[in-house]
Amino acid sequence: MAETIPMDQISHIHDLAVDPDHPSQLFLATHNGLFLTAPDGTATRIGDSRDDFMSFATDMENAAILYASGHPPGGGNLGILASRDRGATWQQAAAGAGGPVDFHAMAVSRADPKVVYGMHEGLQVSQDGGQSWRKVGPLPKETFSLAGSALDRDTVYAAAMGGLFLSRDGGKNWSAAFMDQHPVTLVEVSADGKLFAFLYGVGLVVRDETAAKWEVRSGNFGDRYPVKIAIDPTDPDRLHVVADTGAIVTSKDGGRSWVSYMGHDRETPELVAGARKTYEEYCQACHGKNGVGERPEDMSAQDEYGFVAPALDNSAHGWHHADGNLAHTILNGSPRNPRMLAFKDIISEEEAKNTVAYIKSLWSFRSLACQGALHMKCMH
Repeated sequence: MAETIPMDQISHIHDLAVDPDHPSQLFLATHNGLFLTAPDGTATRIGDSRDDFMSFATDMENAAILYASGHPPGGGNLGILASRDRGATWQQAAAGAGGPVDFHAMAVSRADPKVVYGMHEGLQVSQDGGQSWRKVGPLPKETFSLAGSALDRDTVYAAAMGGLFLSRDGGKNWSAAFMDQHPVTLVEVSADGKLFAFLYGVGLVVRDETAAKWEVRSGNFGDRYPVKIAIDPTDPDRLHVVADTGAIVTSKDGGRSWVSYMGHDRETPELVAGARKTYEEYCQACHGKNGVGERPEDMSAQDEYGFVAPALDNSAHGWHHADGNLAHTILNGSPRNPRMLAFKDIISEEEAKNTVAYIKSLWSFRSLACQGALHMKCMH
């Protein structure tokens, strides 16, 4: 039986991609093999491989075909691997130029899926779908990710410590694609020709490939930042990013606002509005309007039972707990404080889960990126 674990127990998510057949699911290329996620926050291992997949891509023409690169647990490099059964088994498709290579970034051109770029001691390119490779030349210093254009097979972008860079000749020459030289942690191009990049200290920026003006889609990331991005091929407004903590955070509006991938199927206006009414009826008297807590002016306030009802917004530690833990407390109460009653005889399990979705709608990107077992990475 395939191994299924909570997503926050996965260490080192190196890359991700939307499952073309089931867009609510994500492929996760990790330090310990390939996983497929579900919106309930679980991930199921695909196949038997325990290889460290450093980069990953799906075939744009055949959803069963996947590509990966990296290294096995015992050392050495894998070259370029291909799977024709959605990751159940893998075979080496090519060693790469001077290989076997270990691509730490890989990008398929949206303008011509036969053109694939890989990062290993500089830039390599394949023009036959990954079967043969040649070295192109150096990349910008400390490049993190690559993206192929949706308009021109020879245009490729690089996200690097020194900024966002553009090459119009297949990677031979590079120039700045954004005037300010902020570190750029990721770059991607959507199927409809939108160029996305994350500039540290600025936020997520977007422009049409044919346009000159950039739009800052969102900037409230706190001290967190996304390192990988996947765009839903069936809905270019649906984005999924891996935060620096390892959390997966989702946007349904092209990056303007964010929700946790875990439970994002409950983050609909209708469900959240209904859950807000549940919160106002049963929770607000203690936890305050909009989750500010019972004593927002004194977060350490106590009564004869211990600490008073904590804030559930960004200001306290609600985000220290995974969705399942929060729903369990709503239904079963808290053994630490008798004032936290059990509501299992009043509301259903579904209503409790929807209430958690409402609570999380109060959180910032930072809180979403630090939720549950990942919160220790944010305690500073």
